[in-house]
Amino acid sequence: MKEWNFTFTPIGGGNWGWNTVRARGVKSAINKANKWVKKNFPDHELNVNSVNCNHDTYMMLLRAFD
Repeated sequence: MKEWNFTFTPIGGGNWGWNTVRARGVKSAINKANKWVKKNFPDHELNVNSVNCNHDTYMMLLRAFD
């Protein structure tokens, strides 16, 4: 299992957020991220192109919300 990070934004634009999910592959990560966003932020949408397991991106996201 890998840790995949992703970003999401409000439908119609606005401030963005991010989180992580654990999954084996990118398809599973996208499914889990979509479910997480719909459950926790129903008025937001997943930025599908942002789903990745790059450690440098993860560290950048952490610094952005420091």
